[in-house]
Amino acid sequence: MDVGMKISQLRKLSGMTQEQLAEKLSVSRQTISKWETGITSPDLESIVKISKIFQVSLDELLLEGRTAASEEKLTLEDLVKMNLYNRRMTLLLISGLIFLMVSVMTAVFVTAIRSTTISTQYMLYRYIVVGEYANAPVDYEKFFLPAIGAGIVGAVLCLGYAIGIKTGGKLQFNKKGKL
Repeated sequence: MDVGMKISQLRKLSGMTQEQLAEKLSVSRQTISKWETGITSPDLESIVKISKIFQVSLDELLLEGRTAASEEKLTLEDLVKMNLYNRRMTLLLISGLIFLMVSVMTAVFVTAIRSTTISTQYMLYRYIVVGEYANAPVDYEKFFLPAIGAGIVGAVLCLGYAIGIKTGGKLQFNKKGKL
């Protein structure tokens, strides 16, 4: 693979346009296009800047053949895939923890309302002299159903995170970069 193809590959993997790379290197977009198509080659100063921008060694950028040692290194594409996987796993964990927190907060809130209502009923019953006080019982158990549901969803999400972490070292990506 020649230098132009490597520049094109690094630029695309980083999500950068030719204009953005040209701006960082203080050259025109057409110059980047010529480098990538192999019409011209970048000068030494530009190659050094490119290696710093994409954080690759000059050997990796300039050498044609790949050695066995470079085959074992993580590529930028691998790092992008791992970053995407880690973001998904973090989102899964945070979602699970939020659902668990909502579940606990709902249960605490319903319990507080229940105890407040029971003490209010007692006070009304005790202090009302007129016998027209009618007890209106409330079924508080149905208020716990959303808390139980949120707790189950949170537990499942956290379990998914734990399973994902255990199998994280054995990830297999297809050619499109999906798990």
